[in-house]
Amino acid sequence: MELVNLRVEESPESPDRVRLLGDVVYDTGATTPETYWFDYPAAVAHGLSTTGNAWLACLLPLAVTLGEPLRVPAPVSARLLAGAREVMGIWTSWYPHLEEVDLEVETREAHPASASSQGAFFSGGVDSFFTALRLCEDRVDPDSGNPAGSVDLITVFGFDVPLHRTEVVERLCRRHREVADALGARFVDVRTNLRHTRWREADWELLAHGPGLAGIGLGLEGRYRSLRIAATGGYRDLHPWASHPLVDPCLSTEALEMVHHGAAFRRVDKMRRLVASELTSWALRVCWRSGTDENCGECNKCYRTMLILELLGALERSRTFSATSVDLRRAGRVYCERPWDYREFRDIRELAHQVDRPDIALAATRAMKGSRRLTGCLRALRSLPRSEAGGWTRRLEEWLLRDWIR
Repeated sequence: MELVNLRVEESPESPDRVRLLGDVVYDTGATTPETYWFDYPAAVAHGLSTTGNAWLACLLPLAVTLGEPLRVPAPVSARLLAGAREVMGIWTSWYPHLEEVDLEVETREAHPASASSQGAFFSGGVDSFFTALRLCEDRVDPDSGNPAGSVDLITVFGFDVPLHRTEVVERLCRRHREVADALGARFVDVRTNLRHTRWREADWELLAHGPGLAGIGLGLEGRYRSLRIAATGGYRDLHPWASHPLVDPCLSTEALEMVHHGAAFRRVDKMRRLVASELTSWALRVCWRSGTDENCGECNKCYRTMLILELLGALERSRTFSATSVDLRRAGRVYCERPWDYREFRDIRELAHQVDRPDIALAATRAMKGSRRLTGCLRALRSLPRSEAGGWTRRLEEWLLRDWIR
């Protein structure tokens, strides 16, 4: 696959925006080039980059997925190229079905960092809110320890919030701009069509979203000295994931440091910090399933968040969840599908004992015990040979999962 026709144009969305575009030609499959684009506010366009750095970072997951060499004609950072090769080594050790691909790029002479701004990707969720609060309230340069320059909170649309949901996009823009204003930061909204291209063939959770964010940030590499990507989990819960403390820093250049932030903290620790801020009572958005600016209040992630808010005495004043208390009968049916789900529920149970809420501790225990039994049943069902398994196995699986919150 090859990047061609890299260019910058006025955005067709608005004269107040600029668009960084590149066409990708694939070695197999589609015979016509496919256009990828990142749309930025004109107010930050002075930092726009026409190097190959953004494209190397964001296209790497797809190149490895397709098994095609990646050719980028624009010069790239020598540090980033070395980091990209390291990332491929990490991925192939995690996922043996993948193989490293050739990176056909030319490196450029390294330039020291000259930008003073810092940025943080901000979705409005627990992890990114924690990172934003820490960055804006402890505003120091990570190298010198001196007061840092300006801070941007960057929200990307086109990932979990579809671009065609224009009213949702505008409401979230208003909300996140208010958060940024309250923290003395600038709000930067970025829009991209990445998930409407073949890029979506790369596994979102395991490969794509971390390099996608890094690529978007590198598109503005002339503006930032460092960019923070909020840790999804913690050092205690490390597992193969697209945004990871081993991966994100590898996508740095000589001038722009990618920082994987917050992995030293558990989710309950982050929530303790968040409930101390009035901002989170009206701006916390954790639900990816709704595809809107609202929390559905019915999914696994919403329930786990509401349980912690309840234990910290903050759910009743939260305006982003419709419920003022948690249905503990339903909370006991939250499905722990992955190992880190159990660890989070153990944290919830520990916190429940600390604040004398044995009812919530019992609900957490029920969720974990029931999930283990359910997982055993599903594993046995899915292990049946294909020749013996028919449509009845799918129907049985749906029946087993029917009352569980996922």
